Amino acid sequence: MTTKITSANIDATVASAADIAPVDSNTFNISLLGFKMAVNEGLTVFNLVDGVVDEFNDETGTDEAEGSNDTYCAGSDFYANYTSTPASASAGFTTSSITEPDTSVTQTNPAYSVGTAGSFTVPCGMTSLNAYVWGAGGGGGGYTTNYGSGGGGGFTTGTLAVSGSQVLEITVAEGGRYGADDAGAAGGNVPGFGGVLPATGTCFALYGGLGGGLSAVGTTGTISFPSGAPVMPSVALIAAGGGGGGGDCRPSGTTPGGAGGGLGGDAGETTTEQTNYQPGSISGGGGDQEQGGQGGIGTSTGESGAIFMGGGGTYGGSGGAGYFGGGGAGHTSSHSGGGGGSSYFGHPQITCGSTEEGSAAVGGGVSQPNYVAGTNEGGPGAGNYNCAPTWGEDGYVLLTASYCAVGCTTSTTIVSEPFTSTSVATNSRIVVFEENVDTPTLNTDIIASVSRDGGATFTNATLADSGYVTGSSGQRILTGQADISGQPSGQSMRWKLALANNKVKIHGVSLQWS
Repeated sequence: MTTKITSANIDATVASAADIAPVDSNTFNISLLGFKMAVNEGLTVFNLVDGVVDEFNDETGTDEAEGSNDTYCAGSDFYANYTSTPASASAGFTTSSITEPDTSVTQTNPAYSVGTAGSFTVPCGMTSLNAYVWGAGGGGGGYTTNYGSGGGGGFTTGTLAVSGSQVLEITVAEGGRYGADDAGAAGGNVPGFGGVLPATGTCFALYGGLGGGLSAVGTTGTISFPSGAPVMPSVALIAAGGGGGGGDCRPSGTTPGGAGGGLGGDAGETTTEQTNYQPGSISGGGGDQEQGGQGGIGTSTGESGAIFMGGGGTYGGSGGAGYFGGGGAGHTSSHSGGGGGSSYFGHPQITCGSTEEGSAAVGGGVSQPNYVAGTNEGGPGAGNYNCAPTWGEDGYVLLTASYCAVGCTTSTTIVSEPFTSTSVATNSRIVVFEENVDTPTLNTDIIASVSRDGGATFTNATLADSGYVTGSSGQRILTGQADISGQPSGQSMRWKLALANNKVKIHGVSLQWS
């Protein structure tokens, strides 16, 4: 679709080629193209009086018959000088399996609270992916009939900017183990896994259940296994918190662990996001974006949560792991629930991030279309000194993307459709929004030219690099000018790009004439 805006005419007339002002004209072109690229995917071809902008939202602005090897990627709106086949990716991760072996390495989980992270290698051509991350549920409490369920794990999603060959570390949370009649206190949660087992006991915990683990997508080395000191949390790209372990033996009845997820996990025995412990019940508080949940205070005090780790409970439930983990329950004459861990999506590489906390034993994100059954819910209490398998459910991580798979470099020519000028132009200015894949040489690997006679005659414009769009992203603005006064007279304007040798992506072109 083409739209003319007559009020946008810019008086850029110059007396001769020697009088062309590169700063003024190029500044205008850069700001014009930058404005058009920033809007919400407007018209494909944006015509001005004496100018045109093509953002490549489709192929209507280019002449396919005149071009050659001009591979268009509809999924990301660019032309490239290499084979680019539309592709999709869907890589799922559990604690010990993967769905897509070409890009993924399986996490190991040989024993409870022991393992190594998995990984995902970004395919060449992929520039962003969608991450769906479910934390694990906490284990249920045991020992008496007044037992509580574990808290459900949280859910977090976001779009992550990536680059080809980048390796992401994938951590899938292990569900918390259940409570039973044992002595001693449960240890704090291992990042990515449930609580640490006590040294003694006939089952896997004591009266309270162990907290669920943290699921996360991050850079390599984000989380240590099984119990190394955690690194700074800013390297975690996206994470979903685990639910707190359930308690038992409260006179009022059930004593559930707090649900994980949200920007703050729930305190034990509540559905309220709070970092302080729950007075009266001595349940642990939930972690948030700045601190771990407070340990429950009673005759014995539970451990507070920390970065990536939940605190151990004192006979009660331990805290769920998270960006900051929940606090463990304290102890009086009863054994309360641990707090849930928080989720995280605040990294600058994440856009469209959101999180959903669990609700009591129900995990967050269970209504998502790609939710996998048997994921992230809190384990029911065992009760009556029972060692029945009432663990919390494990987490899950799913990565999806639509992208253009990259192949071999080919010599490519991209030619625009003709645009009619209001008068015979003598000077032209071109702006190219280009992205490096390899390392091209301007005016050798990328050659821009302009015609005023419908493409019968072209004059090269000497391109210069006007700077990166964002930092060193590889996406940059190229500017150039050409004196076309020597061409046969005509009012049919065209631009042409010749690409060779090194891979590049062309995201848009702006052409002005006077």
